Amino acid sequence: MKTNILFKSLTLIFFILFSGTVLMAQSREKDEKAAREAEMKAKQEMLEKQQQEKMKQMEIIYADRARDFERQARESSRARTYVRSSGESPDYFIYSGNQGSQTQLTLRNSFNGNSDSSKGEFEVSEDTRNFRMTINGKVKTGEIRIIVDYPSGDTFKDLTINSAAEITFSQSVTISEQEGGKYIGDWSYKIIAEKAEGSYKLSIMTH
Repeated sequence: MKTNILFKSLTLIFFILFSGTVLMAQSREKDEKAAREAEMKAKQEMLEKQQQEKMKQMEIIYADRARDFERQARESSRARTYVRSSGESPDYFIYSGNQGSQTQLTLRNSFNGNSDSSKGEFEVSEDTRNFRMTINGKVKTGEIRIIVDYPSGDTFKDLTINSAAEITFSQSVTISEQEGGKYIGDWSYKIIAEKAEGSYKLSIMTH
């Protein structure tokens, strides 16, 4: 009888110890999972912060370049400045100066979940030897599509900005005399926003 009681007591003690070990292991696994998730979240937040800082730095660089072009335009006797305003800041602006050898076209806009589209043209003159296009943008929802076409109507760049990633695109071209006909003339662009919540910036510089 005593042996049975002792055996049952030992079995109960073993079961309690085993259950406690399992619970401790499960708790430790949950803590480790929470720690990993917190670490991944911290890394993601740091990455987003770095991307935002990079975007701000690029905005500063572009603003400095725009001021330089504006100063050159004002100093040139042949300078022309075109500005179309939309609200507090220009919807886009063009600076042409330094005897017509340098031009810059900058388009920017932000959307609050609405759909919209716009299009226009810009000229690349015969004395142009370098062409550079930069696109930056980020959206939370929806998408912004930017299409830039050669004077011939063929597509130079068709880029869609969506919530998958922040976009930073840049392309530079040196125009030779042999292929100048491909780049010289009236280029066209089109911006299409589809239920977009975000912003974009398109910058084109020639000299």
